Amino acid sequence: MKRWMWLTLAAVIVVGVGVSLVALPTEYEWTTSSPEALAAFEAAMDAQMKLYYEDAREYIQRAVELDPDFLVAKLMSADSMYREDKEQAEKVLEEVLAEDISKLTPREQFFIERARAYHEERREDIDGLLERFLAEAPNDPYLLNQQALQHWSRGEFEEAEPLYMRLKDIAPNWVIAYNQLGYINMSRGRFDEAEEYFKSYRFIAPDQANPYDSLGELFVALGRYDEAEESFERAIEIKSDFWAAYEHIALMKTFSGDLEGAREILERGKTAGIPEGYAMAMGCLEQSMALSNSRSWEQILELAETSSCVDKKHVNFSKVSTHLAACELGKWETAEAIETEAEEIFAKAKESASPKDLERLRAVIEHMRGVRLALQGDYGGAAEKLRTADQTLTYIEAGSAIFKLYNQMIIAELLLADGKDADAHALMSKVRGVNPAWVAEFEDAGHKVLGLERG
Repeated sequence: MKRWMWLTLAAVIVVGVGVSLVALPTEYEWTTSSPEALAAFEAAMDAQMKLYYEDAREYIQRAVELDPDFLVAKLMSADSMYREDKEQAEKVLEEVLAEDISKLTPREQFFIERARAYHEERREDIDGLLERFLAEAPNDPYLLNQQALQHWSRGEFEEAEPLYMRLKDIAPNWVIAYNQLGYINMSRGRFDEAEEYFKSYRFIAPDQANPYDSLGELFVALGRYDEAEESFERAIEIKSDFWAAYEHIALMKTFSGDLEGAREILERGKTAGIPEGYAMAMGCLEQSMALSNSRSWEQILELAETSSCVDKKHVNFSKVSTHLAACELGKWETAEAIETEAEEIFAKAKESASPKDLERLRAVIEHMRGVRLALQGDYGGAAEKLRTADQTLTYIEAGSAIFKLYNQMIIAELLLADGKDADAHALMSKVRGVNPAWVAEFEDAGHKVLGLERG
């Protein structure tokens, strides 16, 4: 089975419950003969809503242990074990798909039929399948959430937004809807509305970590760094292993120039048991930024030969930094080889990645090409590439917002170097309205990011 199937099956572990199952009509209940298994499953759904993924995984496994015939729980367990034991995961999935599901609830039938469609590589059938089951149970929050998530994963926010609005109205305790609506508004630059949604989320679920983490991401995008750090720290205080908050603090501190602070949060994360992947990503980011800030271009290229931070399978900031180093040193063949490698990654990603992720990857590729053309003196060609990247990038999350701001400052530098001062200052004024801190830093640096000279 292709990896994209498993990535999509992960969505079966539904984001959210919050609503008491006892209070819902019987058509919404789960099919198990074990009250203990049901309790474990409900705990898993509650943990999933809070984005406590490891907790959810443990509860799911417990539910299956208590009732091996609890098919939806078994389906979810198959996905959760995929990374550790692919062969066993596929075996469990096959067992679920071989069962008679006619006596299950419409919701349960949907999740299993959806898994079957992915397993048989029939992705084109998913939308119709979802619509069919929603016609049977139009007010089922699980199914409505899945419909919204389908559009969300494709970047179809116009379609996703009214669905999340309806979800919060018919199931007020599904607070994940507030989270998604906040991010949708961030992506469109509607920051006041985004803040209102995130604060509503925090008000409704003050004992959960994610509302504080999401609000912190908005503050990072807006340059309100003290408020961001306070919000992230509150997330960690609520749940010490909420790894995203550590990552976001490190990201914020790295790009705001506080590299020592980034190292400190990385050490705190390690002490708290942050997963190796998170720790490595945070360490790579800090290292790349430290070397870029000191313009240690040769050292960056040397590290690229040995460091696992520059992986041939991924396009991350370390790879972008390596590309920049090659361009700054005039090693054009190396830079173009990195671009070609990124194109190959993009081609392979079409099999599994969401349209939204593909757009981001395309933006990074266009950004790298724009940087190379700028340093080669082709200001017109560079501006075209960098603006294409800017049109794709949004402020939807902290990392995306930072990269968009970084790309915009390079465009401003390029315009100044090309003698288009009025255009450059108009762009700076626009960015200042979003994140004044970035423009202030750009001005303090003499309007330099790449070090372009006026033509």
